[in-house]
Amino acid sequence: IAIIGTGVIGASWAALFAARGFDVVGMVRNEHEAKLFAAAASEAWVRLRARGIAREAAPTRIRHVFSIEECCAGAVYVQESVPENLRLKQQVVAQIDAACPRGVLIGTSSSFLSASLISLSCAVDPSRVVTVHPSLPAWDNFVEVFSSEPSHVARLVDLLDCQLGMDVVPLGRESHGHVLNAMLLSLATTSALLIRSGVCSAAEADRAASHMGKLMYAGGGGSANYVGLIGGGKLDGVVAIATDGYTNIPLGMLGSAVTAVFGHGLLGRALLWLLQLLHAPLSLLEGWLHPMRAIQTYFLSPCLDEYRRLGGGDALCHRILQRVIALDSADNLPPLSD
Repeated sequence: IAIIGTGVIGASWAALFAARGFDVVGMVRNEHEAKLFAAAASEAWVRLRARGIAREAAPTRIRHVFSIEECCAGAVYVQESVPENLRLKQQVVAQIDAACPRGVLIGTSSSFLSASLISLSCAVDPSRVVTVHPSLPAWDNFVEVFSSEPSHVARLVDLLDCQLGMDVVPLGRESHGHVLNAMLLSLATTSALLIRSGVCSAAEADRAASHMGKLMYAGGGGSANYVGLIGGGKLDGVVAIATDGYTNIPLGMLGSAVTAVFGHGLLGRALLWLLQLLHAPLSLLEGWLHPMRAIQTYFLSPCLDEYRRLGGGDALCHRILQRVIALDSADNLPPLSD
């Protein structure tokens, strides 16, 4: 396995492949980078051992070389993890494409950029450049993959799922940030805005996110939570709640801005009354005449399908409750602060 880009993510990939029995070669530019690569791989190895993935005391299957050509010679798979800079990635991946044996897939760990953009400079076979984006390989086994070639996806699933034991999510099409980082970016942006606007502190935002994460984990993601816990097992229930939430976004955001600028005095209250009057026509659109309801039904229908696939009903809610109880009673979790 060839690793190009030997920072935290690249070193974690190297450690994971080595832990699963692969011989790994990392490309570094000098002896200083070689030491950093070895240190990062050793740190990742400690975490993989703690998770029961690595068995040996130290990674013995990882070595380094000083050129892309030497690194890729004889490789059966290449994982690129250089910094998120389009021009840099294009240059590096073009070199990998020129150096690799034909038929070898080139996975890019790109956090946001698409493989189509990254492969534009490839002259040999741009189609073999595929998205292989993990969360953090030393900490978690999630990875999302994309290729327009079904055969490439099948090979990635065999490698990453069957041989590495990762939870592989094949993507239907390219998207900025894929799935994981698109969702993470939304959460990070919202948290930062809430903190900087004085709604809460960083610690309080983290507490809210932790509780949301607990329910998401207990429910196996959003679908069971949206439809089962929030919507009472019915699409109409979650659609009604989502419709109310999105319909009231202009009123809620403008109302908050008014009180932040003008306070709760006479002028502030007068402006709030004006906003309420301007918003009133939306409350007259009931049922399916409400445009937001139709929009929410369209977007949330797949969540209902997933809820039903999981079994739905009281039985599913009971299983979620048992998982919540197990998380609540996890007294062996060490505190984050000293």
